[in-house]
Amino acid sequence: MSNINSKNKYQIILMRWIARLVSIPWAYCALGLVWFVAGVGLEEGMPLALNITIVFIAFLLTLGATIIAGVWSMEVFGGTVLLVDSLLIFIWFGVTPQLPGVLFFILISPPLLAGLLFIASSRLSKKSQEQHV
Repeated sequence: MSNINSKNKYQIILMRWIARLVSIPWAYCALGLVWFVAGVGLEEGMPLALNITIVFIAFLLTLGATIIAGVWSMEVFGGTVLLVDSLLIFIWFGVTPQLPGVLFFILISPPLLAGLLFIASSRLSKKSQEQHV
């Protein structure tokens, strides 16, 4: 029985590290993309307050979710926010059909994978804790 628990423990650790390694670079790249889009909007006459608000919200949704899930060990909350990120990207591609399809998979796959891995690792860890009691 201890082999099952130790295998489960390493599986949980591996899932968390894969989720971190996927979500952290994605968050920085997505935030860079938002900075680029906000800079273009600023050049086209977007108000500065709106520009700062968009960048701040994008920071919370991308890097904030990664920090919450990966560093603060709130995997369910951070994973849920990452899943919401992928849903927002899906909606964004629905309203802007001129974007290439490859970009869709590049932008939506990392938060979807990381969010699912964070949530699954949290559930597995709670299940393994209940088995020890």
